[in-house]
Amino acid sequence: MISIQNLQKRIKNTKILNDISFMVQNGEILGFLGPNGAGKSTTMKILTGFWTPSGGSVTINGLDVQKDSLKIRGIIGYLPETVPLYDEMKVYEYLKWIAEVRGIAVENIKERIRAVVKDCGLEKVITKPIEELSKGYRQRVGLAQAIIHEPEILILDEPTTGLDPNQIVEIRNLIKTIGRNKTVIFSTHILSEVQATCDRVVIINNGTIVGQGTPAELASRSGAQEVIYVKIKGPCELVRDALDALEQIEEILHKDQEGEEIFGFEIKPKIGIDVREHIADVVMRNNWSILEFNRKTASMEDVFRELTK
Repeated sequence: MISIQNLQKRIKNTKILNDISFMVQNGEILGFLGPNGAGKSTTMKILTGFWTPSGGSVTINGLDVQKDSLKIRGIIGYLPETVPLYDEMKVYEYLKWIAEVRGIAVENIKERIRAVVKDCGLEKVITKPIEELSKGYRQRVGLAQAIIHEPEILILDEPTTGLDPNQIVEIRNLIKTIGRNKTVIFSTHILSEVQATCDRVVIINNGTIVGQGTPAELASRSGAQEVIYVKIKGPCELVRDALDALEQIEEILHKDQEGEEIFGFEIKPKIGIDVREHIADVVMRNNWSILEFNRKTASMEDVFRELTK
C-alpha cells in the first residue's frame, strides 16, 4: 500500500505541492490527473525517490521513501514522461543492460527478457535499433524496462503522450493487463483512458488535491451530472407541464422543436435518480410517443473541467 500524508514540495519560493494526502491500495489502478504544472510529475518523482519532499511523508509497503530509498526502488517500476532510451542500442541489448542494472541473476535474464517482450508485444522489433522504432514501440520498450524486474508497483507518467489513437488503445490494454497483478499509478491527459482503465482517480490542481474517488463518485460530487435527452410527440405545453411536475427532474435545460408536435427536451435529473422510467410513465399515461431517449453520463472531461476551472 502507498500512503501519502501532507506531502509538500517547494523549489526556492515556489510551492509545488501543498499538503496533499491520498492512499493507493494494493492491486489498484489509480489515475493521477491534473492540468500542466499541477504537480503530477513532482509527486511521481518523490514517490520514486528522484526528488526529496519539503515536508510530509510517503510510505510504500511500510517503507519510508527517504529512509528506505534503495529498497523502494527495487519494488517500483517507473516510466517517466521522457522515456530513458539509448537510440544506438538494439532493443534486446537495452533490455539486457537494464536487467543487469536491476540486479537480476544472470541465469534469469533471458527468461525475463522473453517474458517482457511477450507482455509488451516487442517480438517484431527485438533485434532493431531503438532509433528505428515508432513512438508506440518506444513506449512499449519503456514499459518493458519498467517491469523487467517484476516490480510490485508501476508508476507511469504520461505513458500515452504523442501516440495515435490505435497506439493509445494498445498501451491502455497493456496497462490493464499489467495491472491485473500489480499496483499501478499513471498520469494522462487522455481522460477517456481513465474511465476505461482506472479503479480510482485523484485530481490535483495548483498543488492541491481537488477530488478523489471512483469516476462515478467524482461525477456525483463535482456537479458534472448526467443529462437525459428525450424526444416526445405530443402537444408542447402539456408535455412541458407534465415534465415540470415530475419531482425527480432538477431542471429542463433545453428544448428544441421538430415539426408541429415533436419536441426534444434536455433534462437534468436530481442526483442519484434514474428519471427515465418516470418520464416514460408520464408519456404512456397521456398517450404520447417517445421518439428518442438518450442518457449522457458525466464524462471524465466534464468532471476534470468542473474541478480544475
